[in-house]
Amino acid sequence: MKKVIVTFLFSFYCSIAVFAQSPYIPSESNIKNREWFEKTRLGMFIHFGVYTQLDDADEAWAMRKYTIAQYEKFADQFDPRNFNAKEWVATAKQLGFKYITITTKHHDGFCLFDSKYTDWTIMHHGKYRHDIIRAIADECHKQGLKLWLYYSLLDWHHPDFVFRKDEGGTYKYQLSNPNRDEQKYIQYMKNQLTELLTNYGTVDGIWFDGYWSKDTSRYPFHEIYGLIHQLQSACMIINNHDMFYIPGEDAMVYALYDPFPQVAYDGDPRLKQIPLQAMDMSSNKWGYYSKQIYKPVDTLIHNIEKVSQKHASFVLNTGPLPDGKIDMHFIDSMKVVNKRIENRN
Repeated sequence: MKKVIVTFLFSFYCSIAVFAQSPYIPSESNIKNREWFEKTRLGMFIHFGVYTQLDDADEAWAMRKYTIAQYEKFADQFDPRNFNAKEWVATAKQLGFKYITITTKHHDGFCLFDSKYTDWTIMHHGKYRHDIIRAIADECHKQGLKLWLYYSLLDWHHPDFVFRKDEGGTYKYQLSNPNRDEQKYIQYMKNQLTELLTNYGTVDGIWFDGYWSKDTSRYPFHEIYGLIHQLQSACMIINNHDMFYIPGEDAMVYALYDPFPQVAYDGDPRLKQIPLQAMDMSSNKWGYYSKQIYKPVDTLIHNIEKVSQKHASFVLNTGPLPDGKIDMHFIDSMKVVNKRIENRN
């Protein structure tokens, strides 16, 4: 009897191991989404959050300078009073963007959406108290733009997040927690991803950030990716890590401001089987900074054409103003870009 039980348990755990390591087979709807994505020239990237109002040169990374209590006071002053989702999406369409990727939670952990798993959200802090992600999602669905949601794997505010030097460095002001348990944080991420993929209609992609090493043991990506595809099978997954493939990913991204990692790309034939995306800033900053240096129109056109030669989609970032308006310099530049590209064709 004991031998039978041991044999059964061995077979059971082997089957689990095989399942965990089984190759990812995308759904038919996912394949169609990939085909659309591969042909799409341009997407708008939006970095927006508490850091926007600080007017800090470190913009989206500014929290590292402050204690959690100090940063929470900044959050209580967050006031994007002129935010207008209809205007944001209409502007994106007018400027030729086919999809929007917006930060739902950056490294500071602050959520621009309503979450029942934390009070560290726009619904509990600041003067605006409206779900920005819901408003953008609704308008994207109404106006025909595809919606991608950025989600940082880092979280400087969460008591159970564990800092590692090769994953975004440390945050010296993190609250002490003798019972810190990273498994609780991973469950927190899964819970929030479930909210984003069940409460906001069709989500065409999840864009992960904050994982910059090749330590695949850090996060249970097979579980996280599996959850996403289970909730929305067409939803694509991009993870902003080095150029290497983790089963479950549906596209690969590279930073345009770095040389294209040709050797790494050519070294893994799986990368050539999935769409490619390039990301870049329209200035020298991701989030708003009043002294940011904007890229000239000629540079933007050159970059768009360079990405096109790689047969990649190009996601170009802008950081909206503290009051919630889209940066007019970005709008004016993109109008000229589109006009000049149109005249060339």
